Amino acid sequence: MSRRTATRALGVALLVTATAGSLAAPALAAGGSSPSGAVLSAMQRDFGLSAEQARQRVRQEADAARVAASARAAADSSYAGSWLESGKPVVAVADAARADAVRATGAEARVVQSSRAQLDGAKAALDRRTDSSPAEVGSWYVDEPTNSVVVTVDKGRRTPATDAFVAEAAKSGTQVRVEETEGVAVATGDLIGGNAIYMGGGTAGRCSAGFAAKTTSGEPRLITAGHCSKPGPVVALGNLGIGQFVNTNWKDGNDFAAVAVDPLTWTLQPMVNQWNGGNVTVKGSEEAPLGGAVCKSGSTTQWTCGTVRARNVTVKYGQADGSTVVVRGLTQYTACVEQGDSGGSNISGDQAQGLTSGARLKDVDGKLRCLSSAESGMNSVSWFQPINEALKEYSLTLVTG
Repeated sequence: MSRRTATRALGVALLVTATAGSLAAPALAAGGSSPSGAVLSAMQRDFGLSAEQARQRVRQEADAARVAASARAAADSSYAGSWLESGKPVVAVADAARADAVRATGAEARVVQSSRAQLDGAKAALDRRTDSSPAEVGSWYVDEPTNSVVVTVDKGRRTPATDAFVAEAAKSGTQVRVEETEGVAVATGDLIGGNAIYMGGGTAGRCSAGFAAKTTSGEPRLITAGHCSKPGPVVALGNLGIGQFVNTNWKDGNDFAAVAVDPLTWTLQPMVNQWNGGNVTVKGSEEAPLGGAVCKSGSTTQWTCGTVRARNVTVKYGQADGSTVVVRGLTQYTACVEQGDSGGSNISGDQAQGLTSGARLKDVDGKLRCLSSAESGMNSVSWFQPINEALKEYSLTLVTG
């Protein structure tokens, strides 16, 4: 294969196959350009919108994100969270005296009981008890719209041990809710073949490529999920070598890794594959707002879209040997994600969001499927690892176009 051919293919394989779900990119491109037709089509499909409604949502979310940033500063220490409702920013404050300052920025102010700092403190109390958490507890996170900490429990399995675990967070005076959930939390990599990246020279399973980055000296790196990291070469496109893992964070509360890419064979492109012959160019890594749309590219479910539901989520992933691995700091959203999608790109418009980490999957005729594709009548529950944390940890710079 010629270098030119290999370079073009990697731009698709590496920056296209994302891992946790999200479809057409919903946010407006930098500079006010319009979203591509493929993005709008994906949003129409996954959100049930018309083309004009999809365009309007993109514009609303871009405008709302800017307002929310100003409103957060106005809320000061009373800040309790922000999210979108009908395309408009809502900012919660724990001190009614700060409400007028928030409204002056153009956001709706909502007075609540606990500040975000208090909610984070309650969640941190649960994080300190991770090793002794009951088996039926699957995850916990701060839910800003309800001003509470949510603890998820496998459906029908709530026990007195669950209530004792929850009581620890409630000691701070914050509201703690228990939600029963369906499906099992699974890290979504290391499975069947497809158009993706393969570990261990092609014998250690399949994952999806995430984003292109570079070191301070300009060396190329591919960022993907930490649980995809295996010894040996990483390959793609009929066993063509990409490189090897040089950094891995997994089983340490994180889920990201970096592959040193062979620069003589590959040129990493700042693109995410839309699975329709087109790509989205990555312009930056500004975080999407709570309630905003995020889209993913992955080697199993390809393009799927979802809405951001929570940040800084702690998730317990079950392992084949019966043990669990705890990952903290994940973002929860509703896109369909399945095994093999791990490590793939999650993007909001042209802004990189993160790397697919896992999802709650349901057994459907012997196959683990996302909740949406299982037609269970529920939104899917998926998680991605925020990209900015990985970039900071490895002192990398995102490759943008």
